[in-house]
Amino acid sequence: MLVRLRSAQNSNFRYGLLYGFPVVVYAGLIFLLSSIPQLVEEVSPFIGYDKLAHFMEYYFFGILICRWLLNKKNQFIGRHTFIITLLIGTCYGVSDEWHQSFIPGRVASIWDVLSDAVGVAAAVFTYRVTPKTDSSLVNLDKILERKFIHEA
Repeated sequence: MLVRLRSAQNSNFRYGLLYGFPVVVYAGLIFLLSSIPQLVEEVSPFIGYDKLAHFMEYYFFGILICRWLLNKKNQFIGRHTFIITLLIGTCYGVSDEWHQSFIPGRVASIWDVLSDAVGVAAAVFTYRVTPKTDSSLVNLDKILERKFIHEA
């Protein structure tokens, strides 16, 4: 019984590393980039580059959050993954803009938050319409699970 319990705890820890850790690392990267005073805006090749950057940044963040939540063994989270992803991603975008308001040379913008939220929503939409059986991300997850969770 003790061996089974330790095995289950070890498995939960490995799931956390495989699915949750990338979310935390990516959130830390967003925080780090937001801490840089006065990012160079003159390099922008076109108007709206900043909003596109926010969209893409939070699109990938939304993909990671969806991936993490869809692999949780909780029925409530499984049924509400997409709403929870939108809430987590958008709330993090709001907190990121609030954080930027304290950084010299940076400003908080509701338009940036909107770009963040649209990026997360696009990630949720992508997950909803992507066939789960043929998705390369699903196949990668299966390979990683076999290698790091089930073999250990």
